[in-house]
Amino acid sequence: MNLFSSSYIPLAHRLRPESFDAVLGQNRIMNDLKRLKRPVSILLYGPPGSGKTTLAHILAKSWNLPTRTLSAVSSGVKEVRDVFTEADRIGTILLFLDEIHRFNSSQQDSLLDVVEKGKIVLIGATTENPGFRINRPLLSRMQVFRLDPLSDEALDEVLEKAMILEGKSRSLDSDAKKLLILSSGRDARKLLTTLEALFSLHSEGSLIPSEEVKSYLDSRVVDYDKDKENHYDLISAFIKSMRGSDPDASLLYMTFMLEAGEDPLFIARRLVVFASEDVGNASIHALPLAVACLNVVERIGMPEAAISLAQVTSFLASCPKSNASYSAWHSTKKFIKEKISQLIIPNHLRNAPTSLHKQEGAAKGYKYPHDFPGNFVEENYFPEEFANDPPQFYFPTENGMDINLKTQLRKIWSGSKFKKYP
Repeated sequence: MNLFSSSYIPLAHRLRPESFDAVLGQNRIMNDLKRLKRPVSILLYGPPGSGKTTLAHILAKSWNLPTRTLSAVSSGVKEVRDVFTEADRIGTILLFLDEIHRFNSSQQDSLLDVVEKGKIVLIGATTENPGFRINRPLLSRMQVFRLDPLSDEALDEVLEKAMILEGKSRSLDSDAKKLLILSSGRDARKLLTTLEALFSLHSEGSLIPSEEVKSYLDSRVVDYDKDKENHYDLISAFIKSMRGSDPDASLLYMTFMLEAGEDPLFIARRLVVFASEDVGNASIHALPLAVACLNVVERIGMPEAAISLAQVTSFLASCPKSNASYSAWHSTKKFIKEKISQLIIPNHLRNAPTSLHKQEGAAKGYKYPHDFPGNFVEENYFPEEFANDPPQFYFPTENGMDINLKTQLRKIWSGSKFKKYP
């Protein structure tokens, strides 16, 4: 086929399945979709290239309804209302709305009445989590089907079908196939687009070696939506891997984000937060290191700053963890909201800068800890209303340096009515 002729049709479209039985990699939902004998509005939610558009066309064909296709990227309420008007004239229409999450709240609301009344059977497709991007009223009118990312086996079968369709005029060695599948991100459309591009660079009858596939792939950028769900899932995996003390997984997610173009300052700031939230006093080196890394990223920049990011990531993932101070802060906030309407400072803790303050009793009876053995004296530092039963928020763990604080507090407050450290 002449790739540059006016009749050129992309390989991904030519290979699109036309029946449920030809769809690959979606066995989990296929039986449910096959049982949809009557038209219903549905939402197909899944990663790019997993088969959402294909399944929409197969459903439209099986229901034998007049079908109109729009993309929320390039269409607005006017184009959608034109379909509504046509439905008034000819009866129920199936509307396939791709990228439905691109419609804002009011645009989605425009679909509610016609879907409710059955004038429009809506099939929406989205790569975004519908819980975040689709209105609740619209979701309640649709059945949601989540598509899975395609497995390596399914992608290998897609690749074989493509080679057969192309008449095996060009071929790939086994390592080249593995590279293509790995680079696809489990996206069949991306796999086929890359394959077609490679075919266009080689004459018929040639064997495309893995070295040339690798060279071609190295010139491409990593897919990464910095303002979408992929962004938040990656940073979540990064944080949870560090929290779980797995430096290797942490470095994987950190490096992937950097390679995909993530702002290194975003990662550095998250390291600073993590140092206090998850490491805390278990390692007093964590926060200074994280702040130093932020300073390096701001002043030195990439690519050298990646070295510091890797150093601090591996340290934070590997060092002892304690969220005792983070938990204490949350407990204190909760206590204040529930127990304190006005904070009255005890007289012995007040400042006494003037004689009038002293006459009022400010600072009277304060015991200066450094005047006592061990620089400590038992004293109540809470407001008087809590003096007899003071709350306790901070409970150091026995991890890392945290145990030193626990040992010290347990030692000085031993037997006190004020504090108890188990």
